[in-house]
Amino acid sequence: MNPTSHPDFPVVDSHVHLYPEKIARKVTPALAERFGNAPSFDGTVCGCRAKNVTCGIAASVNLPVATKPDSVEHTNGFWARHAPALMQKEPDGKAPAVVSLACFHPQVADKGAAIERIARAGFTGVKLHPEYQLFGFNDRSMDEAWDAMSAFGIVAYLHAGGERVFRPPFHSSPSDIAELHRRFPRLKIAAAHLGGFGMWDETEEVLAGQDVYLDLSHTFFWMPTGQILRIIRRHGARRILFGSDAPWQDPGEVLEAFLSLPLDEPERRAICCDNACRLLGLFT
Repeated sequence: MNPTSHPDFPVVDSHVHLYPEKIARKVTPALAERFGNAPSFDGTVCGCRAKNVTCGIAASVNLPVATKPDSVEHTNGFWARHAPALMQKEPDGKAPAVVSLACFHPQVADKGAAIERIARAGFTGVKLHPEYQLFGFNDRSMDEAWDAMSAFGIVAYLHAGGERVFRPPFHSSPSDIAELHRRFPRLKIAAAHLGGFGMWDETEEVLAGQDVYLDLSHTFFWMPTGQILRIIRRHGARRILFGSDAPWQDPGEVLEAFLSLPLDEPERRAICCDNACRLLGLFT
């Protein structure tokens, strides 16, 4: 996609998955076989930056997933060194930025202390994936973590709904997210896949309009474009995040599909830039 066709503001891809180079050489091909599609780049920070140059994307937010509790500290240490969560100024477009949220696992010991360490390391959010981590958002064992995230202003960035490589019954739904928001109204929630992959009718019924953020990852090419637009209108552009789920979708193709929607310039800027900057503390 030609970057010169983009709007006059930096585009932030709020949902990508990256790996250290040694791990990427093993994980990316294995996941490509499991997902049944080739990745759009190699899953590394350098690969993401190079891809973003061709797409005109100014910054990508990495969402690392911890598949076991004892990997949390090591993984977060790596990303704190290689893709810190805070950017102090807007990128000039020549070297697209990659930043990272933290990972978290529901089985870590002393959840409140773990969240405090994440906050003190400078991370503004944590990624949780109930299919890989086998938990529900309203399991009472997570209450300590939600309380700590609320207290420290940490964003809970949630995989939501179905999952391409897992089978139902799934561990999350738009209704679960609505209930989590009701129970922890101060918790900052960002729900991927417009609140629930493959559960978009339920999103329209129970989640659209709630004070949570919804991202667009794995929605284009998977659901009717008219329904995407309808959810954006009902939920409000100020609480929608542009996201691609790269490298498992091509960020340039997703951005092109987004820009084809009949949205006005303030709506596009909110979704592609302002919302992520406000929620995640980017470009501050």
